[in-house]
Amino acid sequence: MNTLKSFIKILCLALVLVITLSCVLSCAREVQNIPTETDLNGGAGVLANNSAVDFYFYYPENWGIDRNDTMITIYTNAADVISSDIRETSTGEHIDIMTRPNISATSHDLSYGRYATAEEYWNELAFPSFERFFDNIEKDADVNLTVAGIEAKKYTFTFSAAGMDYKIAQIIFLNKSRVYILTYTAALGKYQEFAHVLNTVTETFEFK
Repeated sequence: MNTLKSFIKILCLALVLVITLSCVLSCAREVQNIPTETDLNGGAGVLANNSAVDFYFYYPENWGIDRNDTMITIYTNAADVISSDIRETSTGEHIDIMTRPNISATSHDLSYGRYATAEEYWNELAFPSFERFFDNIEKDADVNLTVAGIEAKKYTFTFSAAGMDYKIAQIIFLNKSRVYILTYTAALGKYQEFAHVLNTVTETFEFK
């Protein structure tokens, strides 16, 4: 049983790393919640703001939100329990892992100048880190787009973990010696259902 619990903890840590990869790699400080007010914006949704970051965006009012001193994360309030292949060895009991489609927005400093473009950041840091954690990675074609008037790259891929398939889209762009990352994570079967929310975040993202 202890072995199973350890495995589940490792899996959960890996999934958290998908959402917070850039912060894990760049921030060593303790994360603390920072309360922030939310406002409506004429039907565009709810304002996602945080005094600790230099950006904001809008999201659907039926989604939840978490904030800390490095990012903003939104998630669907409809919990999706995704069946896994994990079974407790002594009892044969089947274990379900609850996941919620979510989008995180974060940034960190690139003042040390190692990465000059979104492509360099993805190819040299972000994607190699994903490859170390996950199996059966399959990439879609890269997409060029703009966020807040800045050239950006969208990278999408699927992967497997503990018998389950997931899909991730990361939108990466650089501004004033910082890298900004929008990450949408969902179980593969739920990805398309909520993909429009990433579009909303991208289209309404602005710097303060």
